[in-house]
Order: sequence, then structure tokens, then C-alpha cells
Amino acid sequence: MSLVLQHGQSPDHRHAFPDGSSRRTMSLKTVLTTIIAGSHYLVHPQVLGTIQETINPDVIIPVTVLEPEQLYNQLEGTLRLFAFYDDVFVPEFGNILIEKPGGNSGVAATSVPRGKSVMRLRNDTVHASRRAVRDLPAGPYILHGANVHQAWKIYNDTLDAFAFGVFPEDVDEMDAFQVLQTPVNAESNYTSVPVPSRLYNTVPPEQAPLKGYRFTVPDSMSLKGVPTTLSSTAWNQLHESPVESTAAFVKRLVALGAVVVGKTKSSQFGSGREWADVVAPKNPREDGRQDPAGGATGAAAALAEYEWLKTSIGLDAIGQLLEPAASQGLFALRTSTGDLSLDDTEISSMSFDRIGLLGTDLSELFHDAVAIVHKSLSSPNIVFPTRVISVVEPEVLSSAHKIKNEEFLAAIEKFLGTKARRISLDFAWQLKPPAEAKGESLQRYLGDAPFLSFCYDLYHQYDRFRNDYHTKFGQDPATEATVSYRWNLGKNVTMAEYASYQSRFAVFRRWFSDVIMPIDDKGDTVLVMPYASHAPQYHAPPPSMIHGLNSHFLASILQTPHILAPFAQASYQSPVSHQTEYHAIYGTVIGPRGSDTVLVKLVESAFRQAQWRTTVDKGRFAFPPAQNARNVNDAPARKEKPASIEEAKHQMGSLDI
Repeated sequence: MSLVLQHGQSPDHRHAFPDGSSRRTMSLKTVLTTIIAGSHYLVHPQVLGTIQETINPDVIIPVTVLEPEQLYNQLEGTLRLFAFYDDVFVPEFGNILIEKPGGNSGVAATSVPRGKSVMRLRNDTVHASRRAVRDLPAGPYILHGANVHQAWKIYNDTLDAFAFGVFPEDVDEMDAFQVLQTPVNAESNYTSVPVPSRLYNTVPPEQAPLKGYRFTVPDSMSLKGVPTTLSSTAWNQLHESPVESTAAFVKRLVALGAVVVGKTKSSQFGSGREWADVVAPKNPREDGRQDPAGGATGAAAALAEYEWLKTSIGLDAIGQLLEPAASQGLFALRTSTGDLSLDDTEISSMSFDRIGLLGTDLSELFHDAVAIVHKSLSSPNIVFPTRVISVVEPEVLSSAHKIKNEEFLAAIEKFLGTKARRISLDFAWQLKPPAEAKGESLQRYLGDAPFLSFCYDLYHQYDRFRNDYHTKFGQDPATEATVSYRWNLGKNVTMAEYASYQSRFAVFRRWFSDVIMPIDDKGDTVLVMPYASHAPQYHAPPPSMIHGLNSHFLASILQTPHILAPFAQASYQSPVSHQTEYHAIYGTVIGPRGSDTVLVKLVESAFRQAQWRTTVDKGRFAFPPAQNARNVNDAPARKEKPASIEEAKHQMGSLDI
């Protein structure tokens, strides 16, 4: 075990860019890390308790805090339970035990196994914490001198998916954060991401349904004390200081019990694809060289690989969530509600942007959506739709993908006990056009309005940034090719044209609700669509116009929820690995407004009935090699930490806990 003093040599944090330059972004406080059983740990700065014994003030040792009952009557079983449930806890924490105040503290220490030492906490309230020491959760801690601190295990971001790994200044409040910056050494130049013990979260799930869940949020969401970078050198030149408030949505997550462990990289201004100013996140799937897509790229990469991460959050306007999810084998839910605040968040489009959730498990995604979207502490009453519509366009699919998507549609039909009505939006519009279209076809009526409307929003969202940058530096900010292309398009859209686009969207929504399916919250129909996701794809596509109406624009214009679900896979021969690789095939479902949780539960239930897996694995393969929609459930599910300490006890069975 060793002690490392971090940040002692510099009061400033500097964010490095590919050109070798750096920008002063914040003043940092000194933190301590140590090595336990070969892994790095953060000694959280906040003092939570003090032991009664006299000890060397410089000592740093791992300890386990226990209730008297656990210490004297259930010790071995408790320590095994902790190791089974918690990735932060390792056996080295169990050599020195700290007894909490209360209970039968007078039991003879001889009942403790040989080789273990027992210390006792002082029975008082530590000034730095609002809780009494008797309320300190049992679990792993680090003793620095006589003071007890939380132990946060440090993981290396080997995929370059994170902009920053963070930890809260106050473990009870979690409103202001610090960036964890470890010194560059010969072993690692990766971003450090600290995670707390899962044993620290003792709030009942009925009060905090996301208790202990480790979340990431996109770089575009503000965390007090942490910079927002938007993957842009120019943005960082203008915004040198950390932000002074935490985004409303992040506060919502924290209130639900979630632990925010970092900010993941979003592509430049949420729209870039070239990764010119920062290192691109690496796609962990398949041959390791697949394009990770743009938008919520870091969020998707991190969740697809890291076992210690539970859920990732992203933003979606025109596919910025769904495309990275499809590139990296994940479930994704674009929410419909505007009730999820985007305050203190840098967005692309006020009209189109929505919060999105990424997941590897449909059951967990449903649980998250219930808490986050419906703000409910218990599962709502699920009423499944009674009708299904299948849209035959606009996606271009290979024959193999078409066959698989027929299986996806059949699974939805079978679960709901109904047959889908197959429609062409173009043909339906032709048969029953709205009067406002004046005889124009659907594609001509909407034309390039969806993409140009988005570009208008994206351009004007950063009017102040461009003006402030030009005022300070006397030139326009440098941007990636895709951002420049979209800004130039948006700049040339007039206010009158933009207003016309919005009017056309309103006409389309009314027509869709009247002719295709009701999209208000009383609707009882879902729309099933395929999703074109092709591999191999080793490079980002060049910037270009997105013509007409595609699946991303459809949900954005309708303001409805949209779920993406991998259910099968197609093989290809990789020129990189020179092996057969497998890329996931997806189906999507769009529902009426407010049906976010219903969509997740519908897909989960249909998959279970079809005996398909409702989870994807982490790492190289989303599904085991050579598995497909019919037999993917035959492979063993990945091993995961149990969701709660109670579940861990159940899984451990006969152990005397």
C-alpha cells in the first residue's frame, strides 16, 4: 500500500489538447490517493468520523466500519457479503475493523478472529458532516490519522470516453463537485474516474429508487465546480472557469439517490463528428475500430465497456443518442416529456432536444425511466397498447436486416395479440392529405425543413458564444467540419422560413394523429420501425444535407418517445481483426406522448415471451458470437453485481449474514 499526494505542486488544473497546449480551467484542492491490493483509491477529503484510539497522524490504512452485531456475531459472513456485493471492497479492508457506537460494544474483543484489529468510533457528530457517526453506513473506509474517510475506487478510462471523472465535495449533498486529476506517469495517461462503495447508500429504495446507481452525465450538463468543454478548444479558450451551478436534471438524479461519477464526452457542440480538438472515444465493440458515432459518444462507449457503470445519460435531437447506442450495442430511450428540465445544459435545439437514457438491461432501463421520467417512487400501472402500425419506410435495409426486422415486428404482434397495420406514410398522405399541403407530397411538403430547422436552432444556440469569442480574440472560433457545415446552413435560414417550418411540423403532427395514430397521452397505438445500422464503418461520414423525413426526425417532430432495442446480429469479415465479427440489428418503437415507460416494458415483455435476451453484454460482443434472435437467450447472461444488498444476501443463500 502506498500514499500519493495529488495536486500538491500546482493550484491549477490544465486541460490538454492535441496541439500540446493547455488552458487554465480551475483551482484545485489537494487530495490524497492510496493503493490497496494493487488498485488506486481516492481518500475522500470529507471527514466523517474520528476513532477513539491514538494513532500516527500520517498513517493511511483501509478499514471496515461495522455495527457491533456485525462485528461480534456475523463478521465472516458480513465481510464475504461485502466482497460479493461491492467492487470497492477488497479483503484488505477487513483486517482493521472499526466498531460503530451503540449496541453491545462491551463484548470481548477475543470474539474477533485472530489477525484482525478492532478500533472504535467516537460517539459524536463530526463538524464536516451533518450526520452522527452512529448513522455512518457499514462498509469500507480509509483511516487518515484518526479520521475516517470514504474510499472511492479509481478506474482508468481506457476508452477516452470521459471528459472528467468527478467526486462531490460533500458526500451527503452532492451539489458541488471536484475533478479528480491524477498525475501523469509511465503507467497511465487516462482520465481517472472515482466511484464510491455501493454500501454507502442506505436510503430505502422507496425514497431513493436510484440509490447507489452510478450515472454519467454528458459534458454539456453543468456540474458546479467542473468545466463544460463541448469538445471544443475555442469554447475552452472563452470559458476558462468551472461553472457555478449544477444542472437541474443532475439535481433530479441526485435527489433520486444516483451517484454522478463523471461527465462523458459529447461530440463538438453535440453535432461534430471529426473529433479534431479532443481524442475520440473508442468503440469497444467488435474489432475495436468501428466508428463510435457522434453526439452522446462517450456515454455509449463507457456503458458498453465498463462493468462498474450502471447508466449513462445523453441528449438526443436528431439521433445524437440513438446513433451512438446503435454503434455500440445498447438499448436507448429518447424521452418525450418536456418536464425533464434542460436548465444549465448546453443544447443543440430547443425544439428537438430531449433527455435520453442508455442501458444494457431492459428491466433496469424500465426502473430508471419510472424514476426519472415519471418521477415516481413505484412502478406505474402499465396499460399496453392495443394496436400496432408498421411503417415500411424510410430506412434502407439489406435483405438480411429486413428478415430480422420482420421477426422483431412479429414478437411485438404476438405479445400484444394483434396484427400490425402496414402503412406507407407517403401513400397515406397521398390518400388523405391535409388541406394546408395544397396537393404537395409529404416529402415535398416537409422537404428539408426538419434538417434546416435543426441547423437554424444549432446556429443560433451559439450566437452569444460566437460574438463573445470574436470580441475577445478578433476572429471566429474554429469548429469541426460538420459543425461548420450545419452552422452555415442554419445561418442562411431566415426567421420567416423557420416559422414556416414550425407551422408545417404542426400540420404534420395533426395529420399524423388523425390519420396514422393518436399521439396524445391517451393514444393506444405504437409504431414499429426498423433501424439502419451498418458495419463495418470505420470513418465518420462527411458532412451533408439530411433530406426528408427519417426515423430520427419522426420522433423529434412528433415529440414522442422512441426506444431502440438490439435483438439480433449480422456477421461480417473484419479487415482489422481478420475474423468474423458481429454487429447488432435493431428494432425501434415509437409511442404516444407519455408512453416512455410503456415502450420499455412492451419491448422487455415481448422479448421475454420470444425467449430473447433482455440484456446485452459488456465488452467486445453485445451478444455471444453466432447467436441470433431465435437462440440468443441460450447463452448465459453476463454476471452482474446484485442491485441491492438484500438481493446479494439472497444470492449468497446459506451464508450466515
